[in-house]
Amino acid sequence: MRKIEAVLFSSENPLRVGEIAAIIDEDARAVSRAMKKLREEYDAREGAIEIARIGNRYVMQLRDDYVEYGYRMGKREMSDDVLKTLAIIAYYQPITQSKLREIRGSRVYEQVEELKKRGFVYAKKSGRTIVLRTTKRFNDYFGIDASNVEDVKRFLEEKMGGENNE
Repeated sequence: MRKIEAVLFSSENPLRVGEIAAIIDEDARAVSRAMKKLREEYDAREGAIEIARIGNRYVMQLRDDYVEYGYRMGKREMSDDVLKTLAIIAYYQPITQSKLREIRGSRVYEQVEELKKRGFVYAKKSGRTIVLRTTKRFNDYFGIDASNVEDVKRFLEEKMGGENNE
């Protein structure tokens, strides 16, 4: 269990049981059993950290009630403007780059490039325009257990308190 804990703590991305098993050189079934016990241990502690399941992957993260404190201390990876642009893409996807420009202004081109480099957004040419969508990496990074755009939209609405903040 402690090896799994060390791997989850060190990983930037959610991991499958098979990936963890390969890293610690253990059988996947044994890792799965140990993962269950480890998750129960963290749940019983009722601490600020949890081991969450996102689809078929696991991640060590702050519980929702404590995320704001982590943000206060954590290093900012993206500016608020880039995050707002990403949120709009996620909420309204698929969205054309021209529509995004109407909403956010001309700086979206730089912001979209940054988001593409980070692997959060992909762009597809459609006629004379470009259509933007979020990627699986976006879901993994932000801990969104979603298999379609409606699930992503629902997640964002919950996090925004049900408001439609444009």
